[in-house]
Amino acid sequence: MAGESTVAWPSIFAGIRGVLMLAGGIFALFWPAAALATLVWLGGLIIIVDGALGIWALLFGGRTSPRIGVAITRHVLAIIFGIIVLLFPAIVGAIGLSTLVILVAIMSLLVGAMALYVTVVSREVLRKGTFWPEVLSACAYLVFGLLLLFMPLTAALVLVSIVGVLMVLYGLFQLYIAWQLRGVGVVA
Repeated sequence: MAGESTVAWPSIFAGIRGVLMLAGGIFALFWPAAALATLVWLGGLIIIVDGALGIWALLFGGRTSPRIGVAITRHVLAIIFGIIVLLFPAIVGAIGLSTLVILVAIMSLLVGAMALYVTVVSREVLRKGTFWPEVLSACAYLVFGLLLLFMPLTAALVLVSIVGVLMVLYGLFQLYIAWQLRGVGVVA
């Protein structure tokens, strides 16, 4: 049948991830005090959605990776990281804020390192133009983790602004990837 087409799911998932991260980043940049109060809930939710959409894209969205197990592990770690962030109020009383910040930093470093590894190993199968955005996206996780490890807790508002910038960058990279993938899956 002429004119029949399918939806380009990889593009849609990357676009959704990009819009969510961009919205969270803009909120953190323009309202840092309010973002500090809500960042735990909103950030955890966004990271869970990011991990879930990443797994969905790998399993059902047409993306391939020679190291599918590592790629899925990266997204599962993102979901676990998001759940830890969502449970922040309950965990703070039990283990303390400093310990939680270190745990979140370690999880962010693990997710970033795995994402970077999968991207570099999968370079040949990535669509042209998506390698560097994926690398920069992984580096955003790594930078966030390092900042959490080395930034004192008294600079919380600065941290929220930095997280906002990283989220905006990650969102823009995901939107770029969505733009690059917009024709995938279309049948003429």
